[in-house]
Order: sequence, then structure tokens, then C-alpha cells
Amino acid sequence: PVYAQWQAWLEAERTLGTHRATERHADALHAVRASVARLVNAQPHQVALLGSASQAWATAMSAAHAPHVIATHDEYGANALHLLNAARQGRLGFTVIGTRPGATPLTQRLDHALRHAPAGRRPVVSLAAVPTAWGAATPMDGVARCVHAHGGLLFLDASHAVGQGPVDMQALGCDVLVFPTRKWLRGPRGAGVLCLSERALEMLGTPDAIDVAGAQWLEAERLQPWSDARRFEGHEFHPGLRLALGAACDYALAVDPARIARQNARVRQRLAQALQERFGWQPLEAGLPDRSALLTYRLPEAFGDGAAFVRRLADAGVHASFVGPQHARWALEAAGLPGVLRLTPHYLTDEDEIARLVEAIETTNPRVHR
Repeated sequence: PVYAQWQAWLEAERTLGTHRATERHADALHAVRASVARLVNAQPHQVALLGSASQAWATAMSAAHAPHVIATHDEYGANALHLLNAARQGRLGFTVIGTRPGATPLTQRLDHALRHAPAGRRPVVSLAAVPTAWGAATPMDGVARCVHAHGGLLFLDASHAVGQGPVDMQALGCDVLVFPTRKWLRGPRGAGVLCLSERALEMLGTPDAIDVAGAQWLEAERLQPWSDARRFEGHEFHPGLRLALGAACDYALAVDPARIARQNARVRQRLAQALQERFGWQPLEAGLPDRSALLTYRLPEAFGDGAAFVRRLADAGVHASFVGPQHARWALEAAGLPGVLRLTPHYLTDEDEIARLVEAIETTNPRVHR
């Protein structure tokens, strides 16, 4: 269904031209927000469509206007670089805390950081639902209550959560939720989602990069931003990507996110078991209760450079990632790792593909089994 929407758009654009094709697909494009909203339990007016999850996160952060951000070691690289650059320009301040399991619950760590945040700046807490370099989901129980008790906003990067299982924005209590099409939703690259709670729509101002899609130009020197999520969108977008996003959301809903999560857990267990039995490898998340379908491994030194290793896997028809400092420096330095091998089996991954992975790992370095 995702590919069919993409192809239908390309054919319409080829035969009618961009403007006429967009007019013909107006109803379908309008329905995309409703599809997104159903997937994450939001309302269509709370949904903004942008080019990526990172752009969505940065756009929302720019509308917080000089906040103090409490981030974590698990912040995604693009978000962390935004914080570093904005802090250098004096547009915000930030503190980095740990989220990995420890003696102190996450809510207590957040409460301490919020109590010691500088006065006069709105606190913003930024968390990853499932980090990019760590396959355990961030425990969210009580987090929203803690943040809201301090008058703060809760940003949740759900890039590795939406499409992997159920995500309920209302139940989570987050104010800003972002995710892309291209990861667990299995859609094309180049589309991202920003969902905003009613609280966020009221508390956030106008983003830095507002354009003709985000505000009305009422007089020569007066504009009126939209009160809903449209004020965060740009005028230029790719209709085919938006239509594919809507189809990906509808497809995930038809399969059922809870069913997807159950199958993902089975596939994850089978993959981890295969690597344990053949090579003695244990995922870094082994034994944790909040494991997702994302597995990370410390790559043995004998396999050499991680980026080169995953290229060799790709030559064997296996898709994997080596997450290095550019995308997760804070997390890797806190864990004392140069990088991690990341495997992301989806609910469609079958036994033959798992066997191919095992064979590919052995082929890349047949002398190393354990």
C-alpha cells in the first residue's frame, strides 16, 4: 500500500504536473493527518508534517524560546548538536543526565535536575522512547507528571518506537512527539511527524522558520500564526511522501501495533538466541525488562572497524548499522564504547533472514566464533 501511494503520486505528477496533481490529491493529503493521529492517539489539528523527525524536534524546540533543556546521554546526535549550537548562541541552556538503569529511578533524577534548573527559563525535558544506540525502552511511568509538576514540557523522540509497537501520546503524557516514516513504519525517507499536545500548542510560541504555511499575513507589518500545529509546517513539501506516510500509518493500524509488538518480540528473541548459540554474543540489553526489538552489541575487536564490518554484511545481503559517536556520542562515552553494532529485525523478518545473518557474520571473519 505504501508503494502504491508513492507510484500513484508519481504518475499523477508526470501526467498532470505538480500543482494539478496536488489539487487532485487534496482530500487524500488532508486525510494524512487523521491517519497519523489515529496511530498515536492524537487529534488531526495536533499533527504537523515535516521533512524528518530531527527537523520536527528542532522546529518545536525553537518555539520554546530560551528554555533550559534537560537532555540525557541517549539524546540522538542531531538533537544533541542542535542543543550544542543553540547553547553556543545563547538561545538555550541544557543539562545532560543519565537514563540507563541504576539505583536512582529516572523520575527522581529528573526531579533533581528540574529543581536545580536555572530560574527564569522554562524547563524542557527531552527523552528518547527507544534510544538509537541502546535497545531498552526508556521507562516513562511518572515522567510526564514529574515534568508537568515543575511547569515543564516533555519532548519524546519516538523514532524507534512508532511502528514497532503501540504508542499512545495521551497515555504517555508527552507534549511533543516526533518520529519519521522511514524506520519502523517502513515508509520512504524524507517525511517526519511532529505531534503536539494542547498544552504544547498553548505554551510554545512561533518557530524560527515560520513561512506562508504557518501564519496569515494580515497587514504589511502584521502576521497571525495558526493556533494549531500548522504553524510548525513549511509551505514546500513532497505530496508523494506525505501520501506514503498516511499509507504506512494505515497499514500499521490494519496489522495492529499490538500484534506487531508481539511478533517483534518473538523475532528479537529468536535472533538473540541464534547469535548466542553460534557466537556466544549477548545483546547489551540482555536481562532488562523493557527490551525493544532493537538489539545492540559490543563488536569484538577481531572484526575490526565497525563501519567496514556492516558494509561487508551489506555485501552479503544483510542490513545492519554501526552506531558511532556522530549519532550517539554522549551515550557511547558514558558506556565506554567506541560504537555499537545495531540490529533491527522487523515483524516481517523470517528464519531464512536470521540464518543469513549468522552465515554473513561467520563469513566476514571465519576465525572468530566466540
